[in-house]
Amino acid sequence: MHECVFTHNGVEFSADYEACGDVLVVFLPDDSSRESPLRGRDPHAVALEHLMFYAHTLEDEAKR
Repeated sequence: MHECVFTHNGVEFSADYEACGDVLVVFLPDDSSRESPLRGRDPHAVALEHLMFYAHTLEDEAKR
């Protein structure tokens, strides 16, 4: 298992991730998980994309 970290507006978010063959599984801070095909992409970069989207989604929900 690996970890990625993203800081957004002074708040640090982290997620664990694991590559299983060509599939990446990301475990987000709210205990949900996301899967993505890697298709040759860097697992850390793909996991970070999921984590960034998660952080931005929280921000958007807080604005509502």
